[in-house]
Amino acid sequence: MSRYQAQVAEQNKVLVRENAADAIVQGQEQQRQLGREVAARVGSQEARMAANNVDITTGSAARVIADTRMVGAEDSAAISENVRRRIKGLQVDAWNIESEKRAAKAEGKQALVAAGFGAATTLLGGAQQYSKFRSGAKG
Repeated sequence: MSRYQAQVAEQNKVLVRENAADAIVQGQEQQRQLGREVAARVGSQEARMAANNVDITTGSAARVIADTRMVGAEDSAAISENVRRRIKGLQVDAWNIESEKRAAKAEGKQALVAAGFGAATTLLGGAQQYSKFRSGAKG
């Protein structure tokens, strides 16, 4: 049973590590998508302002574009932090599962040792009884 529990724990650890790798890929994709969206917003703002003969390099027009980029950077940082937290949680899960696996293996070894001592005790008890029987039979 302990061997089975250790095998299940190992499989769970592999799945958790796969989930962590997937979280990284998803986070990278979210970052790329956000970058595209921010670039599209900035491009749209620049096009509208330029169509109205507004100088986009100075004044409030430049601030609007800078603010759009800043909000995009903040959103990007939030995505990164969320991915980092998710991966950290999955790492903790993997470490806990590894501990469960080691505990199951130790339990299995302990059961084998206990069985060995039990068999040795039974053999010694039987030998003592046989010895008493033999000494009683001669007397």
